[in-house]
Amino acid sequence: MTWRGARRSALLSLVFVVASARAALAFPGSVRWGYANCSTCHYNVAGGGILTPYGRQLSRELLSTWSGKREPEFAYGTQLPSWLALGGDIELLALTKAHGDAVRLVQADLEGAVTHGRLLAVATIGPRADGSDAMGNGLMSRRHYLQLTLSPYLSVRAGRFLPSYGVWNGDASTATRHGLGLDHDTYNVEANWITDRFNASLTGIAFAADGGPSERGAAATAGVFFAGKNKVWLSYMNRHGPGLDRVAAGLSGVFGIGHRAYLLAQADLQRVRIDGAEPEVSQELDTNLCFARETVKGLYVLLTDEMTRGHPGTPGRLSHSYGAGLRWFPRPHLELQARWRQRDPAAVSPEYMDGFSAFVHFYP
Repeated sequence: MTWRGARRSALLSLVFVVASARAALAFPGSVRWGYANCSTCHYNVAGGGILTPYGRQLSRELLSTWSGKREPEFAYGTQLPSWLALGGDIELLALTKAHGDAVRLVQADLEGAVTHGRLLAVATIGPRADGSDAMGNGLMSRRHYLQLTLSPYLSVRAGRFLPSYGVWNGDASTATRHGLGLDHDTYNVEANWITDRFNASLTGIAFAADGGPSERGAAATAGVFFAGKNKVWLSYMNRHGPGLDRVAAGLSGVFGIGHRAYLLAQADLQRVRIDGAEPEVSQELDTNLCFARETVKGLYVLLTDEMTRGHPGTPGRLSHSYGAGLRWFPRPHLELQARWRQRDPAAVSPEYMDGFSAFVHFYP
């Protein structure tokens, strides 16, 4: 596959996105139910992590196949004071082709959110799970930050979290996360402006966490919610580290197709400069497509396609995979997912893009 072919593939992907925009319904941030922003359901304005009381009720009413009246509450019915919210993430992953253990603990974190007036504090604690020790080695805080609400629309926060960029669907291994170096946490300062229709963020990336790439820089996003159930946004990132400069920009969107299907898409161009005796400059195209169809309430069939294309004119630098999966939310607090990914035989793709994987995710 040539660089021209890679660009053609990305163009066709974006045409597919635009052609689907009229239908309306998207999943990340519950956009397909008319919720434009992640902050509706999560304390984390960028999505993921501990749920707000409203988000817990939505998980029962809109997401879960079955549920009881008090199941959405913490620990299935624990009453907490209004200033305190508790939750967590316990995730086990099984892979047929992967480095390290075939079954390993991804995370087992307890998360808390404390509010006092306009101030919010969020933190997690759990084992330091990695490929060499599937059950964790010591304790760590995977995410922690302080957030101050300056107005109904504007807030600022500082701490450890993923910078706002592109689509975040909970999978850091996709091409548009892994290829851009966004599969690890950093320490940041961020401002978020969020309204019912528009949102924008500006992130200053200070330094890496837990031995990740030592890069500093900034990221920015701007998005619009339209036609009741569609959202598109632009993203930009500029990061610098020892001997490495990285600049990326991309277009993302989530759209609905009828009342039961949705399409998530992202395409990014990245320019990387590696210093040395002879500096190396390369361009990279990363795309990610995910189509999902709800069969019965809470059960989704997934079709995916992801690609990373670097070094124009060098076929060996192409990474491409396609796959299918099932994602099921049988009851509140529980998610099951099984996915199969196949490497393109004409590409030289990393091993993580091939084989069967399954995970169980419990978030009390």
